[in-house]
Amino acid sequence: MTDSKIRHAIEALLSILLTLLQNIVYGGYCISVMTIPLFAYLISLGTAYPNLERDMNLLLFSKEFVVGRIIALVGLVIFILSAAQLLRGYAKHVGLVKTGFYSAVRHPQYTGIIVVTLGLTVMVLTLGNAPQPVFAWLLQVLGYIILARYEEWHLERKYVENYLQYKQHVPFMLPFKCPFKISETLFTILLSAIVTVVLFLFPFNSIRFS
Repeated sequence: MTDSKIRHAIEALLSILLTLLQNIVYGGYCISVMTIPLFAYLISLGTAYPNLERDMNLLLFSKEFVVGRIIALVGLVIFILSAAQLLRGYAKHVGLVKTGFYSAVRHPQYTGIIVVTLGLTVMVLTLGNAPQPVFAWLLQVLGYIILARYEEWHLERKYVENYLQYKQHVPFMLPFKCPFKISETLFTILLSAIVTVVLFLFPFNSIRFS
């Protein structure tokens, strides 16, 4: 497959992904705010790496970056399946979807995107590039936390007690409850900050398989 065909295939996949993202926000189909944090991440990758197309070919097809690729694929599966569950719920007029991935976390789509971009960040760092995308990844997480809280405000107004009960039993964006007496938002931010520090300190050459 030529570089041109690879580029067109990647562009087509990204277009499909972004189209899906634009149609899954609770705030309304025309707002498309779900794409904003992800756009910031993608733009940072493009500006940080003038050879992004070459690097993406390596990241997607080279066996050297298998660890980050596995992380990204896990996130992609979470996103696709949870999006399918939500769309099926819309089609069946279920209202509040609480099964499948939505029984593990309240915002599995955002969790999936965050895991996808974490995997991409790991692959970029394994490639030996500078760590600028780490900051973008953290900002993206903060963006989705804000967006998730906005959605919850909307859902609490719409479903009232039903959603409040759902919140009590199902974690926010991580598949476990906070063990400390702090808010879910702060707990998610703290864990994201810890992951960011690990990304800066981790010896990525040790997971670059030849």
